[in-house]
Amino acid sequence: MNRNEIMNAHEDSVIYSFKRYAASFGDVIDVISKPEPPDAIITINGNPSWIEITDAFFSPELAESITTNVSDDKLPRPTPKEKRFCIDPEEQFSSILEGVIIKKYDKDSIRNVYKQYGSGILLVGIINPFSSAKDLATSEKNKIEEAIKSKDSRFSKVYLYDVHEHIFHRVL
Repeated sequence: MNRNEIMNAHEDSVIYSFKRYAASFGDVIDVISKPEPPDAIITINGNPSWIEITDAFFSPELAESITTNVSDDKLPRPTPKEKRFCIDPEEQFSSILEGVIIKKYDKDSIRNVYKQYGSGILLVGIINPFSSAKDLATSEKNKIEEAIKSKDSRFSKVYLYDVHEHIFHRVL
């Protein structure tokens, strides 16, 4: 599979898991289309909304290593040895997580989606060997709220999820 096919399969998997999660609360999500962006136009109990999916990797080097190793159209790039050490993993990832979320708030294409469809849902996959989405949803909540307080309300809800389990934890 090439990188785009892998990304589409990943997004479909996350959307399917989020539909199951919502169903556990009695909500019905129907996918209307996948225009890119956003990753999906949906209805929740008949009400229109949309979903954007992103991932927060522990480091850019880890992201590159993982994504190049699974695709047929990229040469594998293992994480260099000198990038495998971390002094303060919690602080390092805190900044990365905040940056990934802010990037979605600042992205022009997502701003246009918000103008067209109203507020949507952001799903952030956590790829971090040192913590879980559940722990981060609690520990990073205030920092994320502070970081976005001056932003528009393009995301009515933000969830973190562990990419290996797809268990969602609401942050906002």
